[in-house]
Amino acid sequence: MAIYNGKTLKGSFGNLTFAKHGEVNVVKSKIKSVKQSKATKKSASVFGKFISPFSKFIRQSFDVLINGNADSTMVNRMNSDISTLIYQHIDKNGKFNFNETSFNRLLDFDFNLASPLNNSLLIKPMVNFTTNNVEIIWPEFLIAKNLRFPVKAISCVVSFRFVHFCLAHQKWNVSQVEEIEIKKNQLSTVSQSFNLSMPAGSLFLFGVGITYFTGTPRIRLNSKTFNPAAICGVVFVPGSCGANEIADWDILPLAAMH
Repeated sequence: MAIYNGKTLKGSFGNLTFAKHGEVNVVKSKIKSVKQSKATKKSASVFGKFISPFSKFIRQSFDVLINGNADSTMVNRMNSDISTLIYQHIDKNGKFNFNETSFNRLLDFDFNLASPLNNSLLIKPMVNFTTNNVEIIWPEFLIAKNLRFPVKAISCVVSFRFVHFCLAHQKWNVSQVEEIEIKKNQLSTVSQSFNLSMPAGSLFLFGVGITYFTGTPRIRLNSKTFNPAAICGVVFVPGSCGANEIADWDILPLAAMH
């Protein structure tokens, strides 16, 4: 019911509401409740149970590389990629059927589109997969030909992190950050390699980021508009591992994907 006080109406009449905000009289239509279809409800459930939290945990895994300098679209871009691969591999009963290539769309995902990693690091680390093992090789390379420095930069730190997910058993394992410090005036880097076990049913992600410095003491040059960091390696091993193989992994607060 709307009440007239001699100057204005206040309250509601039909599908209209009357109110006063400061010296302004406002008339608004009432918002009708919207009924969600079964498909819409199912989509919202999949997003809330799997897509959004899985995307969040990937971002958290590489927060040390992102360092608060992602672009404004990064979260939505990752949600979109995760959404695509989830819907590709979930059946009508909510069961997942992942294979060796299921997560490949995450490869070369840049956390800041204003500064793609491959514009700064012109050589890629090699990721070799054999049965239950993944090997990452940083080849020896010439600095001047394969690593670009901003004008003011005199050194950089190339950081990388390995992350394992066992989505069926709701476990994950995030490694310590490995670092390679490089001077702009040095000739080359030395080759390095890393070997990690790959239990059946696990997803392996390998992220790389570069932080540039100038001055003494060092001043960080990275910012919201310049922060080269990306996912450079993706491997998924089909199958299922025993609980003892991942007993020391951390609990992943995410609905099981199996």
